[in-house]
Amino acid sequence: MELILSAKLQNIFKAKDYTNTKTGETKAGKWQAQFHEEVEMDEGKQLVIHKVSIPDEKIKEYIGKVGEIVNVRVRPYVYNNKVGYYGI
Repeated sequence: MELILSAKLQNIFKAKDYTNTKTGETKAGKWQAQFHEEVEMDEGKQLVIHKVSIPDEKIKEYIGKVGEIVNVRVRPYVYNNKVGYYGI
């Protein structure tokens, strides 16, 4: 399944490199895009931050667009009973 996430881009950054503690193998950090969502709760609004990994070959599409509404092709995943997205 493929979805289009349309939201205001808040930030773009490159995550830290990851080192597997068992093998010692290091993988380069991935580009991350941050989006904020206001969720209505009983106590009022809560700000939720969503991070979406962006493939290296696609990041140029989003550089310079912080503060703008962008469309990102994503696929969903579930981890610890929470839905997340990664860019494709």
